[in-house]
Amino acid sequence: MKRYFVDARRSVPFDSLDEAKAFARQNFPAIILERVDQPSGSFVWREILRFDWRWDSERNAPVIDFG
Repeated sequence: MKRYFVDARRSVPFDSLDEAKAFARQNFPAIILERVDQPSGSFVWREILRFDWRWDSERNAPVIDFG
């Protein structure tokens, strides 16, 4: 089973975080989830990054990036 999952316009699993980030950059807005294995043998998906609009206080402007 893949370790990362990008939930965007379409949802796609990936083996590496770099692959997931590359896909997310092309499919704005996107959420990257990571599979977390549980001691019971099951797993849960945990949100680790969002590729979306955010406010950059240093620039005093909106930007699109990972947050």
